[in-house]
Formats: sequence, structure tokens, C-alpha cells
Amino acid sequence: MKDWFTLLTPENTIYQLILAAALGAFVGLRREIDNNKQKHAVFMGFRTMALMSTLGVISTFFEPMPYLPAVCFGGLLTFLAIAYANGAFKLKLVGMTSEISALVMFWIGVLVGYEEQILAIILTIFIGGLNAFKDELHRFAGTISDKEWLGALQLLIVSGAVLPFLPRDPIDPLGMIVPFNIWFLVIMISGIGFMGYFLTKYIGVRGSVALTAFLGSIVSSTAVTTSMADQSKRAKLTGIFTVGVLVAVATMQIRVAIEIVAWGTPEMAKSLIAIPLSMAVAAAAMAGYFFWKTNQKHKFNEPNISAPTTDVELVSPFELGPALKFGGVFVLVLLALAFGQKYFGDSGVYAAAFFSGAVDVDAIVLSSLESVKLGEMEPILAERAILIAVAVNNLVKILYVAVLGNRRMVGKVGVGILVTTSVGVLTWLVW
Repeated sequence: MKDWFTLLTPENTIYQLILAAALGAFVGLRREIDNNKQKHAVFMGFRTMALMSTLGVISTFFEPMPYLPAVCFGGLLTFLAIAYANGAFKLKLVGMTSEISALVMFWIGVLVGYEEQILAIILTIFIGGLNAFKDELHRFAGTISDKEWLGALQLLIVSGAVLPFLPRDPIDPLGMIVPFNIWFLVIMISGIGFMGYFLTKYIGVRGSVALTAFLGSIVSSTAVTTSMADQSKRAKLTGIFTVGVLVAVATMQIRVAIEIVAWGTPEMAKSLIAIPLSMAVAAAAMAGYFFWKTNQKHKFNEPNISAPTTDVELVSPFELGPALKFGGVFVLVLLALAFGQKYFGDSGVYAAAFFSGAVDVDAIVLSSLESVKLGEMEPILAERAILIAVAVNNLVKILYVAVLGNRRMVGKVGVGILVTTSVGVLTWLVW
């Protein structure tokens, strides 16, 4: 039995051959499934892809010939170029996905031969996903405007060209502004937001109210709240849009928890993580309660609850304008915390947390965590500042609903948010 287990080591030749062939077959199988649905001849299917990755791993077995993988790749490239030319001129087939996938699978086999199995598996999953979700990706591309694409391009260019050269030490007298850290945070938050924006664009905003609220709140829980409140007045409905607001609150807490883990010290993460997670659970529970109550009252299920329009106006966060705006707010909050603590002590920090929490909870959370890492703020003070900011951001949503929404919705949202915030405070007291 032990002899069999020795086959599962990364350097074992038999294991490498089996793994490489399996990875190639996995991608090829996906292509065969698609081709069978469309009922046309298979090109680069199950067997061919398995052979491509197997060829890649075999090319690494000859240690005296380290350039053999490159030579084999050159031959493979020539063969595929001829095949592509034949398909383009004779069969009028202009797509190159099959050829590119085959080339990538060859190098995945090479990675397996060089004992980089984890990277090979990750790349295989990526290639398999691209092949499996072809139609969905084309559909998503159709929802992106030129302005959004150019905005993302601007941010990527600025980030790629500027980030590596930004100072990694404080540049201000207070020792708070570290340009590299600030812009890195901007990119991180923009990336998280773009994930939600991508999913909202892909899935669409006329689906479930709860799903729309969840996806939209990855970008902006405030935008979702104001949208739900406004639509509750126009549609004269309260229950389903109350669910949407509370889902937005729960999603915001999850986002805060991710920020704490990603940017806080291990000690801060350990002491703080329970607060947003407990509030997320509480908000989700309240959303579930109102969902159940709405079902009981109107006797309809989720497809009917999904019927009202749930349009949420979102701006792509992965553009230069929104990114610079967040970066500016982050710097202002960071300086406000520093000045507040220096001239007014703890009360100055609490005041800064209160006012900034009403505007942008991400900025105050990340600023507090950054201040602790720079040694400018005690962890306990940062914890209180974050709790104040999150609580204020929750409570401000009641105000949005009161001003923009259906009056009957105010009480329901108010109860849900007050319960959620109270759970967070109690968690902080006992944690």
C-alpha cells in the first residue's frame, strides 16, 4: 500500500503523466460537451487536449535537453498555425479559442513536469471556466459601455504605472499618509466593488430584490438603500423592499469584516471580526423574518416577490474618478483621525468616526486600521471608532428611508437596523 502512495508525490513520473493527461482531458471534455450540444465536429476535444498536456509533461523528462519544451512548443505552434489557416480560408472559421487553449494546455503539462502542480490546476480551472461560460461572458461584454471600459483602462494604467513607484514611507508631518498603502487600498476597494458591479451587470437588476440588494451592496449599500426606499414609495410596497435594505446592511457588514481581515493586524482582526459578523447574521435574520412575514401576508413566493422593478443605479467603482474620490475621502478621514486625537484626544477620534461613518464607512474602517498599523492609535480606540462608524452608517439608512421611502417601511427598517446595531454593540461588550 505504501508503494502506491509514493506515486502521489509531485516528482513521480507516473503521477505527472496521469495528472497532466487528466487536466487536459478535463478541458477537452468541456469542449466536447459544448460541441455535442451544437451538433458539429469536435476540434481540440477530449483526446486532443489530453495529448497536448501529456506532450508538455513528456518534454520535461529529458534533463540533458532543457530547451526541449520550447522546441516542442515551436513545432506545436507551427502545426496549429497551419490548422488555423486551413480553417480560416477553407471553412471560414475565424475563432482561435481552440488553438490558444491547446497551446496553454501544453504549458500546463510543462508546469506539471516542473512540479508546479498547484499552479497547473489553477490555470486548468481558469481555462475550463473560460470555455464553459463563453456565452455568459459574451453577454456580459454586451452590457459594458465604452465609457466604463475606458474608465477601467485608465485606472489600470495609472495603478500599474504609478503604484510601484509610490513612496512606502509617510510623507506628512503627522506620519499618517503613506502613498503606496493609500493607493493599494483604493485598488483593493475598487476591485471588491467591481466584483459586485460585474455580477450585477451579468445577472441583471430585474431579478430577486434580495439578490439585487446583495450584489449592489458590494458596490454601495447606500445606493441600494436609497433605491429601495424610492421604489417602495412608487410601488407602494414595504415588505420586499425592507428585505432589500436589510440585505444591504448585512452585506455591508460582510464587506467590513473582509476589510478588517485583509488590512488589520492579526490582533485587531481577532478582536474585531465578531462585531461585523454578528451584525451581518442579525441583519440577515431580520431580512429573513420580514421575508417570511411578507409571504404569509400576501401568500406568494419568491418568484412573485421578485416581480417589482429593482433597478439600482450604480457607477462602476473600477474607474479613475470614483477611485480618486475614495482615495481623497480616505486621506481626509485619516487626517481627521490624527488631528482629532492630537488636539481633542479620544473625543476627537469619536467625532471624526461619527461624521465619516455617515458618509463612507469603508474610509473610516480602513483609516482606523491603518492608524493602528502606523502606531498612531491604540487598538481599543480604533475598535470604538469602527463600531461608532458602522453604527452611524446603519442608523443613517433609517433616515434615507424616512426621507425617500414609504412611511410604513420606516418602522420595519428601523426595527431591523436597531436590532442589528444592538447586536453589534452587545457583541463588542462581551467579546
